[in-house]
Amino acid sequence: MRLLSLRKGSLSEYERQQIEAHVVHTFRFLRQIPWTREIRRIPAIALGHHEKLNGSGYPYKLSAPEIPVQTRMMTISDIFDALAASDRPYKKAVPAERALKILEGEVADGALDRELFDVFVQARVFDRWLVEAYPY
Repeated sequence: MRLLSLRKGSLSEYERQQIEAHVVHTFRFLRQIPWTREIRRIPAIALGHHEKLNGSGYPYKLSAPEIPVQTRMMTISDIFDALAASDRPYKKAVPAERALKILEGEVADGALDRELFDVFVQARVFDRWLVEAYPY
């Protein structure tokens, strides 16, 4: 009855929180690695990859001034991957064109960086995952 009463989606609030906690778990894992000086910020970059420029992300509801450019780039790539990857047993992949339209909507809502999204599209970064030795 509880799960049938969910207003949106198919996860309970507890289940959603557990899934969202992956960013903190990732950060804790990554910060144990002895990174070189050049890439020592990787744990912090990964920690914010679900933050949105308009403050609607998680885990900390950061807004644009608090989100580094590297994290903004990772966020765009991560969302594209989550939408277009065919290896997710819990959802069907969407075509790349549809994933880009969804990302465009996020840009229009102020959640994603317009300039970085434009670079992602113009450079066709999204095509890389189609030609990797081990596609997603």
